[in-house]
Amino acid sequence: MPTPMRICSSAEMRDLDLIADRDYGIEANLLMENAGRAATQVILEKYPNAGRNTEILIFAGKGNNAGDAFVLARRLLCLERRVRVFHLQTEEGYKGATLKNFQILKRMKTKMTFLETSSDLQEFFKSSSGPFTVVDGILGTGLKSNLEGIFYEVVGIINELNLTEVIALDIPTGVSGDTGAILGNSILATLTVSFGFPKLGHFLPPGAARRGELINVDISLPPKFRKEGEKFLLMKHPMSSLLKERDRYGHKNSFGHTLLVGGSPGRIGAIAMAARACHKMGTGLVTVATWKDCFDPLLTQIPNETMAVPLHLEGPDYELYKENLSSYSSIVVGPGLGLRDEGKDLLQEILTLYHGPVVFDADALNLISEYHLHDYLVNRRAPTVLTPHPGEMSRLLGVEIEAVRQDPVKAIREAIALTHATVLLKGAATLISNPDNVLYLNHYPNDGMATAGSGDVLAGMIGGLLGQKMDPFQATQLGVYLHSLAGDFAAKTFGHRSMTAPDIIENIGNAFKDIKSTEAHPPMESRVRLL
Repeated sequence: MPTPMRICSSAEMRDLDLIADRDYGIEANLLMENAGRAATQVILEKYPNAGRNTEILIFAGKGNNAGDAFVLARRLLCLERRVRVFHLQTEEGYKGATLKNFQILKRMKTKMTFLETSSDLQEFFKSSSGPFTVVDGILGTGLKSNLEGIFYEVVGIINELNLTEVIALDIPTGVSGDTGAILGNSILATLTVSFGFPKLGHFLPPGAARRGELINVDISLPPKFRKEGEKFLLMKHPMSSLLKERDRYGHKNSFGHTLLVGGSPGRIGAIAMAARACHKMGTGLVTVATWKDCFDPLLTQIPNETMAVPLHLEGPDYELYKENLSSYSSIVVGPGLGLRDEGKDLLQEILTLYHGPVVFDADALNLISEYHLHDYLVNRRAPTVLTPHPGEMSRLLGVEIEAVRQDPVKAIREAIALTHATVLLKGAATLISNPDNVLYLNHYPNDGMATAGSGDVLAGMIGGLLGQKMDPFQATQLGVYLHSLAGDFAAKTFGHRSMTAPDIIENIGNAFKDIKSTEAHPPMESRVRLL
């Protein structure tokens, strides 16, 4: 299987730099040189007239981020580009490789200005007409508290310029490298060049919206570092390897039988869409179960090839219902289910009687939270997948929704500890993790998918893959990736404003065809590049 793109926390990246020096002799000065060289290449590819038709203003703050900026300045000067450096720290404040590169610039007679106050920068812009290309090498990924003082003020001044060429080195200043939080204010970049490995903050909102295009560059870290992490980005080629060839001599019973449980008065459409999506995943047989008072309306909405049964929690049909549970290769519970009292009994029956893989979505998650059924999940000996959005996650954990949004990685790991399940936290950046603490991040934001029924479609897709005996963690990853891919095709056809959940379903086939092609799918893969 191809190696996926690793994602690091800020602390992990610092540790890798130290290990590279200690164990391999790859010193900080070499890593800094490689970062500056790669950034120079990327910037001039993206903005070939930078430093010719514009003046490149490089802002250097503290630590290694400033050192990367100094190397970039030197290399641009050597290519005869117009460069001016503003540093927010005195020479005495720099050390090691950063100080060395600062002193090289001094010997080269570079235009360098120490910004004691933000008014010095304001005066410069008043007296200079530009145009400008700005490079942000102010703070990088190490920021832990809100921007203050001159750092806050300089970021504000740069943003007010509304420039079309603003490049952040590693991460826009003011964006947390671990959570994507905006710490007071942040640079609005049009391009971010990240070094070594992308950071979590590149992908998590709201900071992800501040980075512009992201290009990750190699700085000569040992290749084994790519495989040793526990956080990775979902990308096409690792995902395509999960999709196995089907048995051409198989029959419908060879490809699984998935039961989807849901629907309630006025909300039959949710379970019907989940069923249609499940069919599109190649599932051999699909059955939908709903409450008795919804059964007749359900029959008018499901495809002809879908079977349907009413839910029986008591009476003469109950024993047959229990016996039939074992015949399904996977179950999806929750789309449109509602919160009626019988829902608790339904979930308890499935959690205790069914010994195959289950996806709990939507109202099933709310019922688990309301009736504190977490221990039932822990005691299951079969695969369980939970698919909450932030609101459902907050109820599952008993915390405020803002806590989930501020640190989604922490939230998903707490949910796993509480349930022992594979957990998918939905959002513009979807997180997927399991009890082994391996985390995958799906970052292909598509505002057109923020539409009613999109989550129901995803639940049906994952349930269909599980029903075909796919590993639950891999089925969740592949389902999420294909869902995004189908959404991109739908947006291309109908536009982001006009696409609907059924449009996603109709493009699942295109997603399957595309994932097996050798070319990257624009615009998904073009949003993050690895050089």
